[in-house]
Amino acid sequence: MRRISFFTMATSYFHLSHMFLFRISAMRGGVLGFQTILPLSRCNSNNNISRNSKSEVCRCLSSRVLAGTSTHVDLKHIEFTVDDVDGMVHDPVILLHGLLGQKRNFSSMGNSLASQLKNKRRIFALDLRNHGDNTHDWRNEMSYSHMAQDVIGFMDKMGLTRAVLVGHSMGGKVAKSLALASPDRVAGLVVMDIAPVKYTDTDASWSAVQSIIETLKQVQLSPGKTKRDVDVELRTSVEDPALRAFVLTNLDVTSSGEEGPTLRWKINIHAVADQLHRIASFDVNSLDLGDPDGHGFNLQYQGDTFLIKGGASSFVKGSHMDVISKHFPNYMVTTIKGCGHWVHAESPEATLALLKKYLDR
Repeated sequence: MRRISFFTMATSYFHLSHMFLFRISAMRGGVLGFQTILPLSRCNSNNNISRNSKSEVCRCLSSRVLAGTSTHVDLKHIEFTVDDVDGMVHDPVILLHGLLGQKRNFSSMGNSLASQLKNKRRIFALDLRNHGDNTHDWRNEMSYSHMAQDVIGFMDKMGLTRAVLVGHSMGGKVAKSLALASPDRVAGLVVMDIAPVKYTDTDASWSAVQSIIETLKQVQLSPGKTKRDVDVELRTSVEDPALRAFVLTNLDVTSSGEEGPTLRWKINIHAVADQLHRIASFDVNSLDLGDPDGHGFNLQYQGDTFLIKGGASSFVKGSHMDVISKHFPNYMVTTIKGCGHWVHAESPEATLALLKKYLDR
């Protein structure tokens, strides 16, 4: 059996032929089982770069990364670090939200990681373009090459040579695109419930996303309309109260005049709707890898890649594993049983436990 450096906590894991099986007790008052499968693929031991080679990385970046993209969006962020950052030697963590999400979705997780990790790190959460507090610079383009460029711009601004990227859904695709385009900038990769493939109308889960976006585009935010009014309006098309509440976090009250409050979307809903086909797909360096022909591009990230899948979600399927292994050969898949697409929201304790295992390995 070939020896692998990924997840080498010997007492927590054991090998079974060509599988890695891991069980952990996590949830309140009970036991939650995880089944994790790791193909015994090659691991490049020369992934790391010197922490003092920022200029070298930037030269590499300018020649290899994200060709043809426009200037990046200056992304808004929050930092959860609780200790003196000057004494930290471990690579920072950047949390990337999904479609219709925002940086504050990771507030609990970010604070927990900052306070509980044994390997102390700077923890950041970003608002991706056309989301959250980035209303200062809405853009029409939402390819993953563009969004990865935004994250690179943030890293350069903060002086971060490398970072561990943790992304959910759309944010997971942004992280994968960046890792494939510029692997030297990515110290580790955690992706929550998304595959590097193109989703279509035949995928029930993606069809539901399309329906929600189309519904939001039709909502008229006339003066005097309240969040409750919008909630009532959405009930026929978005039946799940929790999902409606999540969507409504993207509404902001801008003023309250004689006619009552005025609402606005914190998301660029028209750009999101227009670019939904690109969000459904997957691109790197402006090359479309979402279609089957696109997987002929021989791009790989050799670093440790950890995929956390919701057991009740259909966003990551067995048929996706060949594509995942092609581009991310040193990958590991863990399924949180009974959990849907929003794994970090539905099973926060379990997700946190897995992230701590990965980051403290």
